Amino acid sequence: MRLTPFCLAALLLAGCASDRVSKCSTLAGPGWNALDRPPPNAAQLLALENLPADRDLVWLAKGQDRLMMCDYARGLTSPGCGGSTAYEFQQKGERWVSRGQINDFCETGPN
Repeated sequence: MRLTPFCLAALLLAGCASDRVSKCSTLAGPGWNALDRPPPNAAQLLALENLPADRDLVWLAKGQDRLMMCDYARGLTSPGCGGSTAYEFQQKGERWVSRGQINDFCETGPN
């Protein structure tokens, strides 16, 4: 009986994780593949944009020289819609550079 709440919580968390990857993949667009774990240089890439490390970030790759970090919006600030942000990084020779921020906002529909 006590295990039931824990099992339900685990199922909800698994659903949130897959939803986060799905939403970030949509934001990234075609050709991007979700990574199982952050790249080895994740801290270095985040430092380029003065971003803190977060275990809930989704990392995607497109080839060997393009990476994207996606911070899927969660919580009460954006229920049921976008609000996610992503940063794309590209390797230029021996170094990585940020290509800037990508935002995902809610569509409000026609006025």
